Amino acid sequence: MQNGFSQAEYRRRIESVRDRIQEKGLDGALVLDPYNVFYLGLYYYPGKRPVMLYIHNDGTVLAVTPAMEAHEARKVPHFDVVTAYQDNYAPGSDLYDCLKDTVTAAVGHVRQVAVDQVDLTAYRRLVEIFPELTVEDVVFPSRIIKSAEEIQMLKASAAYSDTMVAVGRELLKPGITELGTLNRMITATVDKMIEELGDVVYVPGGPAGALVPSGPRTALPHALPSGRTLQPNEPMILSCGANVWGYRTECERTFFVGSPSPAWRKAFEVMRRAQEMAIELMQPGAVCQDIDRQVLDFIRSEGYGDYVRHRTGHGKGLEEHEPPYIALGDETVIQPGMIFSSEPGIYIEGMSGFRHSDIIWVSENGPEVLTQYPKDLDSMIIPL
Repeated sequence: MQNGFSQAEYRRRIESVRDRIQEKGLDGALVLDPYNVFYLGLYYYPGKRPVMLYIHNDGTVLAVTPAMEAHEARKVPHFDVVTAYQDNYAPGSDLYDCLKDTVTAAVGHVRQVAVDQVDLTAYRRLVEIFPELTVEDVVFPSRIIKSAEEIQMLKASAAYSDTMVAVGRELLKPGITELGTLNRMITATVDKMIEELGDVVYVPGGPAGALVPSGPRTALPHALPSGRTLQPNEPMILSCGANVWGYRTECERTFFVGSPSPAWRKAFEVMRRAQEMAIELMQPGAVCQDIDRQVLDFIRSEGYGDYVRHRTGHGKGLEEHEPPYIALGDETVIQPGMIFSSEPGIYIEGMSGFRHSDIIWVSENGPEVLTQYPKDLDSMIIPL
């Protein structure tokens, strides 16, 4: 696999954002969201010292970084100018003063500018520099339709998500703890990534991670890992995710360590059928909320409507959850190149939760499942 993205790919992204800036009649756009910054080529630790990019309507890209990040930003070949602000409180040395000087020197005076995200303090400073400031993310729309290079990263990421589930499955037996299992899964998966990829970029969440609820805790959709010990004849959900160059996927499977009861088998089968239904419905031209409605109607028809806790799926890419959403109220029309999770769940408090998740690439020919770990009931049962 190619080590990172090509310069042609980054140029394509910048031109896409430039075109949107021009369409909106803006002078330029400010980029503060760390994931948008990653998308445009700078991987960095998103701490208290912001990185800000300015993209002018002619495609010029300016980067203003804290001094501690500037040496990395200067290695990015498609950044036309990189300046650094100081990590102190001296007059004229902060991010906003540096931004004003950088933009003025590079492209002259500008007025109409969009910013992707901003807090009140930053907004007050920015409107002093850009009199006609609007809060609008002009980068994210370019992220929704994935390019060929992005799809390759997502396919690699999906393979490692599958790997993590496979590693976890081999560890499942009575007496293991959630946290102990999680640590071993992460170590084995990341070691494999380093061996095969060579260079692994660490972004928020790390290269691999998981939720690993066991027993009745599986009824909590986002149960944080604990020291709980798995008991015989209990379920355990391995909700695993990996990322390659920041591109995230997830593979989630509901296992049974021992023999599942008839009630467990019935709820599991409804969940499995709902998840497959959602995948089949993710076709070009389909509307996101219509898929969610059909899946929820099916779950209700099987008698489990009171046990639904969340939407059917969501977009994937650089973030764990990103638009579009397979959810009521999202009227997005699905297009080729979009990436979704399919993960309708059933959660019965005091009994168990049931959830599989796969990553779906909507191609010109329809949905293609990138995560491939088996998910039939027999594959999910671990005999004692």
